[in-house]
This record gives sequence, structure tokens and C-alpha cells, in this order.
Amino acid sequence: MVIDMSERRSTPAFAFVLLMLFSSTAPLLLSVSADGQDESSSSVAYDAGGIIIGDLDDFDPSSGSEYLFIHEDEPVVSATQFMRQAWIDEGRPGVEDMVIQPSMARSSARACTPHTVGDTLTVPISGGSIGVYVAKTTNSVAFLVQSGRTLSSTVLNNLASTWDSTIYPTMTTYYGKDYQDGRGLAPPDVDNNCQVQIVIYDIDGAYNTGGYFAPSFSTSREAVFVDYADITLSWGRSILAHELEHLLHNALDPYENLWIDEGNADVAIYLCFG
Repeated sequence: MVIDMSERRSTPAFAFVLLMLFSSTAPLLLSVSADGQDESSSSVAYDAGGIIIGDLDDFDPSSGSEYLFIHEDEPVVSATQFMRQAWIDEGRPGVEDMVIQPSMARSSARACTPHTVGDTLTVPISGGSIGVYVAKTTNSVAFLVQSGRTLSSTVLNNLASTWDSTIYPTMTTYYGKDYQDGRGLAPPDVDNNCQVQIVIYDIDGAYNTGGYFAPSFSTSREAVFVDYADITLSWGRSILAHELEHLLHNALDPYENLWIDEGNADVAIYLCFG
């Protein structure tokens, strides 16, 4: 059966029940590869360092997945399905290196080299690269803001507080947790900084594309990308929860069916803020 994920939800209650069913089976789904694994995937190890496959200039927001619980006349959508499909079309380069191993996961025994507020760096984005600076950090997140843009201390503090108190612990409980008994794996940390990078930059202004996760980038660092205008609005936190689910889900099963991953990302918002 083919499911058109771009179709607007005409029966929200029914769709949400389905999403909850997907969430309840997520631990089982994440433990195996999807049945529809692409046999044409590259068998050669690939260092995706710094490469983002998928150009948002080719993305039509009307085909994106609307973030849950945003009741606006204009849609706010995730471009992750588009980025994942672009990566799949290229043969899933780097996939052999993406399935997380215990040595790649965060651990209290591992030394971290975290970002420091004020640091500057260049990061790849869809269609190129930009300069960013580290605007706010906690033990598990670094907010990287496009050079020339600023976010108020109130916005940054609220985002960091919501991340630490709700988003990160909830998402790592459901989609990436080491239970210390042989079950589960801690969240990935391939770049050894013990932080998820939230790259905040101008995508297309408020509404339309709110953010994305790029699987082609996940062998280099843990990062999600959020529109500068959207992160300051009431749904900014929902974008963070949704895209973090994509990051964690991809680490456990980079072959997952797109519709299952997207359904779980919607449930992620409910688990955090529903």
C-alpha cells in the first residue's frame, strides 16, 4: 500500500491514533532494517564529512510534512523527507558508517570536547555553507547561529531550558537510551562533543520550511537545521523535537521507511508537548 505523506490530514484524530501505534512499536521497528532496503546502496565506505545531499532550492514546501499542533493559516513543514529521499536517490552514501556502535555513543566514561560560547565555525547547509557562532550551550546541545544574526538571551535561555528539561530527556528515553543492562544504545556522538548542534540560519522566513535533518551529514556530526525566523515563534520547540527524532531514528536504523520515521517524528512532538 502506498501512503502519500504530502496529503493534508483530513482526519486528525484517526491519523493521530495511527501515529501513537507507530510510536508504541518504534523500539521493535528500530531494531531491524526496513523490508524495502535499497539493494543499490553503495558498498564502498564513504566519508560524508561536510557533505549535505539535497538542495532546498528544489524543495516544494507544499509537499513537506507539516509539524504537529501548529494551527496557522500558512503551513510550517519539515524538509527531512526531501533530504532523506535525495540521499536515498544517491545510493545512501555513508550508510555503512551510520549505524551507531557502542563506541560511538555518549557515555559518562567518554571525554567530550564541547563547543564554547563565542566559538566561530563554518558549517555545511543545504546548497552550500555558512559561518556561524556558538550562541548558547548546555551539556547536550549547542545553538549555532548564522553570523550576522542574533537571538535574544531570553529566546536562547528558553530554548536551552526546554531542551534540557523536556526535549532531550524525552527523546532519548523513547528513541535512544542506554538502559545499562544490554538493551539500547546511548545517543550518537561521532564528533565527540556530546552535544547536538542546532544550526539556526535563514532558510525561507517564517512558515513554509521550518527545519530539517540531513542523513548524509550524520557520519560527521550530530546536527539539525532550523529556520531563523521560525525558531523564535511558538512552534520553534516543536521543530526541535521533531528533527531530533529524525536524528536519533536515523542513527538506529538508516534504512527505515520514510513514512514510519515521519510518523514517529510527529509523535515526538506529542510526547514532549501534547
